[in-house]
Amino acid sequence: MTKTLREAVTGRGLGQRLACSTAIVLLLTTTAGAQEKTKRVTPETVEPTALERIVVTSTRQPKKVLDVPQSISVITRDDIVDHNVRDIQDLVRYEPGVSVDRRTSITNPWGQLNGFSIRGMSGNRVQLTVDGSRVQEGITDGSRDFFDMSNFKAVEIVRGPNSVLWGADALGGAVMFRTLDPSDLLTDPTKPWALEVSTSFDSLDKSWRKQVTGAYDFGDVQVLGSYGQVSAQEAEFSKARADGGIWGCSRRTIGCDQLFPADTDVNNALAKVVWTPDAEHTFKLTGELFGRDTDILQLYEMGASTTGVPTTTSYLNDHYARDLEMSRKRIALEHDWQVGAAWLDSVNWNLSWSPQKRVTDSRQRRVYSNRYQLHDQYRDYSEEFFEADIQLQSSFDLGSTRHTLTYGFDGDRTKGDYAGINRTYNSLTGTTTTTINQGFSFPRVTTERADFYLQDSIEFLDGQLTVNPGVRLAHYSIDPTGDASYPGLPGFRPEKQDKTELLKRVGAIYKFDDTYSAYASYGEGFKMPTSAQLFQSSSDPFSGSYLVPNPSLKPESVDSYEIGFRGELDRGYFTVAAFYADYSNFIRSLQPVNVVAPGGIPVVAYTSNNVEDVKLWGIEFGGEYEVLDNTFASANITWTKGRQRVSSGAASTAFDGATPLTAVLGLRHELPDYGLQFELFGTFAAGRTEASDPADFLPTGYAVFDAYTKWQPRENLEVTAGIQNIFDRRYFPNTMGSFDRVPPSVATANVNPLELQTAPGRTFKLGATVRF
Repeated sequence: MTKTLREAVTGRGLGQRLACSTAIVLLLTTTAGAQEKTKRVTPETVEPTALERIVVTSTRQPKKVLDVPQSISVITRDDIVDHNVRDIQDLVRYEPGVSVDRRTSITNPWGQLNGFSIRGMSGNRVQLTVDGSRVQEGITDGSRDFFDMSNFKAVEIVRGPNSVLWGADALGGAVMFRTLDPSDLLTDPTKPWALEVSTSFDSLDKSWRKQVTGAYDFGDVQVLGSYGQVSAQEAEFSKARADGGIWGCSRRTIGCDQLFPADTDVNNALAKVVWTPDAEHTFKLTGELFGRDTDILQLYEMGASTTGVPTTTSYLNDHYARDLEMSRKRIALEHDWQVGAAWLDSVNWNLSWSPQKRVTDSRQRRVYSNRYQLHDQYRDYSEEFFEADIQLQSSFDLGSTRHTLTYGFDGDRTKGDYAGINRTYNSLTGTTTTTINQGFSFPRVTTERADFYLQDSIEFLDGQLTVNPGVRLAHYSIDPTGDASYPGLPGFRPEKQDKTELLKRVGAIYKFDDTYSAYASYGEGFKMPTSAQLFQSSSDPFSGSYLVPNPSLKPESVDSYEIGFRGELDRGYFTVAAFYADYSNFIRSLQPVNVVAPGGIPVVAYTSNNVEDVKLWGIEFGGEYEVLDNTFASANITWTKGRQRVSSGAASTAFDGATPLTAVLGLRHELPDYGLQFELFGTFAAGRTEASDPADFLPTGYAVFDAYTKWQPRENLEVTAGIQNIFDRRYFPNTMGSFDRVPPSVATANVNPLELQTAPGRTFKLGATVRF
């Protein structure tokens, strides 16, 4: 066991890390003081508060958020730094209607964050991209958390389908990450270089982040390099109950309030070269590397024998160490050409290659009364993306209207592979048994996407009315036939799947005057079934059960409607929206079905199937206003409700993805003369009142308060601190679903206790940044 694993078991290490973080802050403060004399921040040196944030990725052209006929949030780098954002769950803490859950199971025991949920749509229905490049799919035993917050300058969250501009996988929305450019650091025109050193600490997982980023301007060429490292342990859910609460706890070694002892190391590197030979051309070469390695000691199986004395069939688990490695690499080349021709304004193309992997390795030693056995389990899921995108823009006048066309090609070829190997050594016989294609495996798959898109932005009435019609011809192909080594199940031969769909979208914004505007939009989307849903099969993935593929799955589709009203005021803004989405052929994974196994034995199997339809509707509000000089009040509120039908003619039931009324209210006060900023957030959430299954556990309502402060004692030094859940409230997030009031089995209670779904208690954050 490593040192930090021992600290995790005994509770040591927190004081040491706090001391280290404090020392780093003091060291950076001293360094900054040595660089220059004390300089008080004046009102002129403090950046003005931005009420109009720019969107550049989700719209494929620069636009103000309030000029887009769709609900979009932008989380800036300042937000990430000021709140010492720890991970993707922390990223959306103040975005009601958007959430990230944390689950653990026997196949995924690392306490991972799964992925984003937007307006109730989760998993692979939310498209994830970094600088426009895709992030790999989530599978049954794997998550989509391939992110570290250090090198992102903005994150755009699109609520609702975004399929016309960005294609499949944006059925429920999109989360688009944008990495730093050299110009983001090179803000001082008096010098050609910039260096930024930062560190932060978070008490939830005792994570300590170290980051250094530098940039240099050679004239026509600007370069940026950044490297960050994070060391962390398992998250501590201090408000969870060791006795398991209403579920009880049958774990023999640890309580049901703990994740397994863990050591996590994250490495994140970014390199970027930007060449601007003239005013018309900009070339950008980007290299990115993300890696996270988590080692755990799976303690709950350390005493699998109920009597404590192993028989020939029961055992005592002597050791169960497991390792998870997640990696995402990317190399991208982009060219922006401002053509300036009569028929063509600009051309932007990019090529990228991005291999991504999720590898697990488990080593287990079981001691029986007459022998011991060694079990090694290896799982490797990878996706390798080759992507190409070319975007053109043309503008022209037609009569009294002004047109801006955005059109092009967006395609990729993705190679997916799932490798599973089990090895068992039996000391009594001295033999080693090896089996392949184990677990939730499926054949090697080649996925091809080839889409053509066109969107027109038409200005009427001298720009008072803007209408944005668009279409996308999307072609999707999934080919599993090239893997002759995959055995599959008899009678379930994998076959190629093809789908071509014409997607339509139209949005409009009408400006009543310079202050108020209204918008409306209609959008379509579709989502092909994933390789796992189509082809996943196994004769014994868990406890003798079968996984059965379903090659007849239909693609999911959606018709989405949204209307809104907005105001851009002298001292603030507001936006209110209502939406309705009608999803067809909604896919549910791992649903039980009765099948006949080889030999004529009836068994319970698991497969994916289509639900007849899901209807989702809701209301959203967002806004900020400067109520007094340098004092800003903000509000973000959401309420959604949904219904689903499993089959035609079936009774309608609640849709579990809907989020009860949730409001995030904020107050920010700035003291420019002292370089100080204070923020207070209150999250007020109603409890769940219904679920698709009457046996489900329903979280109650809660109110949680957070506070942050930022101090800039010198122009180049910034210190941040925060407290989340100030009053140490115990609560279950109201976005949580699919947990029964009574545990389905002892095994379920052991593997994924209800108590581990509680939100964290009071946590502390501390950070410092020095800029040279």
